[in-house]
Amino acid sequence: MTGSETNAEASAAYYDDANVAEFYRLFWGGSDIHIGRYDSGDESIADASAAMTRYLIGLAGLDEGDKVLDIACGYGGTLRMLAHMGCKPNGIDISSVCVDEARRANAEQGLADRIDAVVGDFHDIPVEADSWDAVICQDSLIHSTDRPRVFSEVFRVLRPGGIFAFSDIMTAEGADLELVNQAFERLGVKGGATPRDYKDMAVAAGFQVTHAEERPADIRTHYDKLAEQLAGSDTGLAAETAKKIAASIGRWQKALHGGHITWACFIARKPG
Repeated sequence: MTGSETNAEASAAYYDDANVAEFYRLFWGGSDIHIGRYDSGDESIADASAAMTRYLIGLAGLDEGDKVLDIACGYGGTLRMLAHMGCKPNGIDISSVCVDEARRANAEQGLADRIDAVVGDFHDIPVEADSWDAVICQDSLIHSTDRPRVFSEVFRVLRPGGIFAFSDIMTAEGADLELVNQAFERLGVKGGATPRDYKDMAVAAGFQVTHAEERPADIRTHYDKLAEQLAGSDTGLAAETAKKIAASIGRWQKALHGGHITWACFIARKPG
């Protein structure tokens, strides 16, 4: 299956776009591109994003010395958090822009010799089988049109007993797919996959799912904060770009507040 058939090429083009990259850099905190954890609702997007990473790492039970592969590492915030914990993290991402920024930030924090980040496709993970203690993927499977292949690849590269910690933006049970697809349009993807579907895909790949948790309030808060920033007088974006993204965020808010889009995280274990 080619990159176009898995949506990999379209995903790379999306994140490599200069306007998109600027939006994520300015509005999502600069270290991560995933949904944050909002316990009070007063957290900044950057702080909430870091909190969600810590939460997922905690659920996975990762510890010093663990070899951890982030298969959609974005700007590398998770890699750096893992390195500071004493783990041995590497990352791949479909976007060369994201990988370049991850490498720059890694070097800035003196971590270039402890973290390797490369351009790579999670449909064909460029590592040997049975070689990682854990794999992480945050809010990126949404971009794939062949998610079972990703689950199979993760299963292949994990050692027996290894952990797959993943989260994603998903379609809620009983959702209006038209509203979901209107929101997802900016990403170039379609809705339909629910948390139950993700669990079933993990199990079909051979995993034992040990934790599954929906947190729709977090993603609602996250997009409300994005909308609030975009409504400001000085967004830092070109006027036309800000207008288009604000309209897209409005569609997300409509679907989110109607209960049609959700967010969930999972911990899955490879038997052994």
